[in-house]
Amino acid sequence: MRMITAFRHAVFHNYARFDGRMSRAEFWWFTLANFLIVMLYALFAGFIGAFSAGENSVLGGLVIAIYAIYMLALLLPNLAAQARRLHDAGLSAWLLLLNLLPYIGGLILLILYIFPARATGEKYGPYYDNVTP
Repeated sequence: MRMITAFRHAVFHNYARFDGRMSRAEFWWFTLANFLIVMLYALFAGFIGAFSAGENSVLGGLVIAIYAIYMLALLLPNLAAQARRLHDAGLSAWLLLLNLLPYIGGLILLILYIFPARATGEKYGPYYDNVTP
């Protein structure tokens, strides 16, 4: 599965689908694509900020607003992808509450996302996201 295909599929086809499963490859391609988009936007914002007149410029506020809109738009797809990845590993999506624990919660979830697919994940349903590239 390609990165762009995984990103489009997670965002447009499974926007807020918390049921089902997501393969490791699709999850990590989606995560990488999201990370690269945020980093490219940060570079762009830094470039724009270098030429802005001051801290309270309208352009700076616009850049921050666009970033906030993007992050809010991808909040549900990120949570849904994480839940479906945990389902594929045979785990409950309630483990996402570990994100509320500072430092250690994110590390535990990172380790859980690396787990391979398990047969116990079948109880969460079939793959919804097996898309041919």
